[in-house]
Amino acid sequence: MQNMKYYYDFSGQKFGYPLSLSINSFNRQVFSRHSSLEIAYVLKGEYEVITENFSHIIKEHELVIIAPNDIHIIRPNSREENVILTIHIDFSLFPSAMIGEIKHSYESIVCTDNNNFKLLKKLKLQIGKLIGVLLRGNNNLLELNTIMMEIVYITSNHMQYPIERLPLQSIHRENYIKAIQYIDSHYQEDLRLSDVANTLMFSISYTSKLFKKYTGIPFVKYVALVRVRESIESLLEGKKSIEQIAADCGMPNSKAYTTAFKELYGIVPSHYRKKFVNNIKFNEDKREQLMYLDYNQRQLLQHLLEESENIIYENNGIKIEMKEGHILCSIQKSKDIRSTITHCNDEIIIDIDNV
Repeated sequence: MQNMKYYYDFSGQKFGYPLSLSINSFNRQVFSRHSSLEIAYVLKGEYEVITENFSHIIKEHELVIIAPNDIHIIRPNSREENVILTIHIDFSLFPSAMIGEIKHSYESIVCTDNNNFKLLKKLKLQIGKLIGVLLRGNNNLLELNTIMMEIVYITSNHMQYPIERLPLQSIHRENYIKAIQYIDSHYQEDLRLSDVANTLMFSISYTSKLFKKYTGIPFVKYVALVRVRESIESLLEGKKSIEQIAADCGMPNSKAYTTAFKELYGIVPSHYRKKFVNNIKFNEDKREQLMYLDYNQRQLLQHLLEESENIIYENNGIKIEMKEGHILCSIQKSKDIRSTITHCNDEIIIDIDNV
């Protein structure tokens, strides 16, 4: 069950946009595997993260990066109130020429005060910027793009991918695009692998290999995910039953639809509808009103906002920030000594402290 006291969702996927952000408080474990890059940041309490390579407890103001296609479980580790902020960046919605081959560019890692601290600081700064955009309510697309691509770059651990390594537009890729376009046009039908193969004059085995190579998942699962994504608008509209929505998007039954939906979004469609329908609601004047961050959520996010608003510049050697009307410059000189330069009333004060 989810605690609606903290629930919030900015779902870019329903617009075909790669970036989504949600805030949840739940008392169950979430098991998932998806093509998105996931960042889970603990706002309150503790969560246990289990992947194929590690199990770790992440505490308040710590985070975990989940690489695309990594199987993982996230579950509360405290009986107290637990709140987590999750960002998804869906690489399947990027043109491949924008990000290259991501298969070996990301790894699932934990970022705490003791592990990957520099990465934690950088990501907290970008999360704060993202929250700032959402709080302003304009959701400026170009501003969101800037923050999203900075997160993509930071979490890739600055992997180098020269543009020359991008695959040439071969006949194999052209065939794949044709297959995708066919599915987009016929997903509501009783679509089978043989239909795609016959229509495009491929063998069934070739078509199967094509999908596995370019999507990383089998044909049947890919079609199910397409159907689920295409059903979101109807689900949020709230006029049809889950059974009717499942039939309309081409799923064999509501059980298959619910299974695929939960795999993609981590929540069953009935709960998604109940909670996510507040993304867009109408006030008394019938004007469109976006979901907003309330007092409880803002309190948990305040530290992120302060960091992103006050930091003017930061890299591995220097941090310039605004504090109480002063510009504070911290220089990391060595492991033992830190010097601080404060610009106050046109004077520069340098303090050197042992840390």
